[in-house]
Amino acid sequence: MDYWKSSIQRLFITFLSIIVLLLVGRIFFFLDYLPTDFWGKASWFEVMLVFLSATRFDVSTASAVILLPVLGTLLLLPFSKSLRKLWRMITHWYSQICLYTTVLIIIVSHYFFYYYQDHFNSFFWEFWDNWENSKLVIWSIFDELPILKLSISLLVLLVWVNVLHKILQHLAASLSGLFSRKISLIMIPLLLLVGSRGTFDPLPLTMQRYREQVSAIPHLNLIHGNPYYELYSSWGDTIDASDSSKVKKFLKRSTNKIPKWFATVAEMDDSRKFRGVDESTFYLEYQVPALKEKYLKQKPKHIVFIFMESQSAWLSSYKEGGFQQKIRQNLNKIKKQSLSFSHFFQAGGGTLNNIMQINLSIPTNEYSRIEFSSEIYKPFSTTFPRIMERQGYIPLFFYGGSLSWHRLYHILPKLGYHQIFGESSIQNVSKTRFGVHDADLFELVHQKLLQAKQPTFSFVMTLSNHPPYGVPENFVGQVTSSNAPSKLKKRILDEDNFDKRMRALAYADQALGGFFRKAKKSPYFKETLFVLTADHAHPMALKWEPEERYQLRKIPLFFYSPALLKTSNTVNDNFGSHIDIPPTILSLITEKPVMVHSWGRSLLEPPKSKLLLSNEINCFNDVCIASNQVYVLQKDQKLVLCKTTLCIEKSKHLTKIIKAFSNSGSNYLFNYHIVKSE
Repeated sequence: MDYWKSSIQRLFITFLSIIVLLLVGRIFFFLDYLPTDFWGKASWFEVMLVFLSATRFDVSTASAVILLPVLGTLLLLPFSKSLRKLWRMITHWYSQICLYTTVLIIIVSHYFFYYYQDHFNSFFWEFWDNWENSKLVIWSIFDELPILKLSISLLVLLVWVNVLHKILQHLAASLSGLFSRKISLIMIPLLLLVGSRGTFDPLPLTMQRYREQVSAIPHLNLIHGNPYYELYSSWGDTIDASDSSKVKKFLKRSTNKIPKWFATVAEMDDSRKFRGVDESTFYLEYQVPALKEKYLKQKPKHIVFIFMESQSAWLSSYKEGGFQQKIRQNLNKIKKQSLSFSHFFQAGGGTLNNIMQINLSIPTNEYSRIEFSSEIYKPFSTTFPRIMERQGYIPLFFYGGSLSWHRLYHILPKLGYHQIFGESSIQNVSKTRFGVHDADLFELVHQKLLQAKQPTFSFVMTLSNHPPYGVPENFVGQVTSSNAPSKLKKRILDEDNFDKRMRALAYADQALGGFFRKAKKSPYFKETLFVLTADHAHPMALKWEPEERYQLRKIPLFFYSPALLKTSNTVNDNFGSHIDIPPTILSLITEKPVMVHSWGRSLLEPPKSKLLLSNEINCFNDVCIASNQVYVLQKDQKLVLCKTTLCIEKSKHLTKIIKAFSNSGSNYLFNYHIVKSE
């Protein structure tokens, strides 16, 4: 075989290898995350159709990867014999790098979904932003992922790459007649160009991925596409949402739409008004109702806001075998004496984003990362701590970890917190590589409350339920994969990870209970309002069905103060998220209506429209949008894919509302001009 033909054949083998590897990765994903009742809803024929449709993405990826080496081979080798040896070596190593990169990206994509229950998203790109944070993530891999299974998966794919090469060599040899120079010079570049595009549709393949769902079965939609396309899509979404220049250009192009966005948001609540004359003065003014007389016996001297790490509401649904007593005994006791909310969700993606959402009460789109925007340093007059300060409270912030994490030491004072306490404020205690144990953090909060001579507002951010799940060595968890409730046991994907999580949850609950036992014996307890919620929900490396997404993403919200609350053990079913927390707390403590700039509302008041805007799920009445799919919310809180034109039409109205909230929030964040007297 001549030199030229062998080079083309080798690249053809690389082309086929990438396609086969991506197919194997898709089969692995399909089987590993297969819902238990899948075959009751799907047929083999439908599965095959989706796999065939997804092959377009694989062919496109493989074509794009080898296009340049093929063009170089076709154009350089016939005219330059001196370059042949060098070019052969370059294409060999290029092919090897591409193949092993494909193996790596398949594994990373697979186990990224294992942790986040989602394909590549902004969290993947956040990893590269901050080396201190990256180190913690790297360490967390060993605590979060099934390392043995991951290693075996990687090893199998690496072996398969080498076996596959030998198999395809024989196939390529049998097709060697197709690699004649005359045919190749014309047909191969043309085929690769068509293959790279992956479609004859006028709409590019990158946009087809999210244009419509290929199946009414969510699991089949998850396997459509491939890791390269998911990575590219998440990168595009992240850049579009977090690149300040792009956001500003978008707002500049949308000058005529901006007032319509604000007007749409204002229409959703009778207490919210659209103010301003242009994009630099537009804002939403929300009149916070005065509900103190209705709910509280007196204004609290202290407010303690506890931001619990990864505390999901779904944990409360498992009661078999004393599970609640072992995992959430103290939290459940608090709930029984609280005003609680049964449809509460995280506003943003991740802990830091939700800190910003609470403190600014500004919504953003799903992929936005406002915590990395310089705009958050503007002196907004109605941040959470400044609202509390105007009510007579000194705003304090407590965190059990390092304040250098995402530059908290720099961000928090800009938001209006007077004093900030991190792990360096807590001495002579044992620590994990991430920070102090929750009990030691709560002890610091307890001491500061005892010493306080003026009213305080304390934002307390816990840590122990975060990887590496560092708890005191002598603490023994009572729940393991062997004695978990039977329905929960069926969901377990990694027993070791499950055991660590259950131990950390039990310890976090014990630390919380210890804090309240001390508090009850202290003079400040009867004068303090405690508010408890979570930074975000977490799938906890369990197997979840797509229709359970609504239940999976809920988080608790409790208002607790036995001495102050006029009503307790009451459940409120209003939709809400983190941005509603400041106006809700303010409505409880104020004696007269207060005007604030806020996209949130008091959850204690009946809503004009039943609207939920959160990180991954948005609902208007019973129609919900999640992961670009339209669902109908059932009475059992399960999501069923929309199959009627009526719910599709309703979803269009919801989409308009979602865009109005996020885009008006972006305009306020980027364009609003703050007058010093505000």
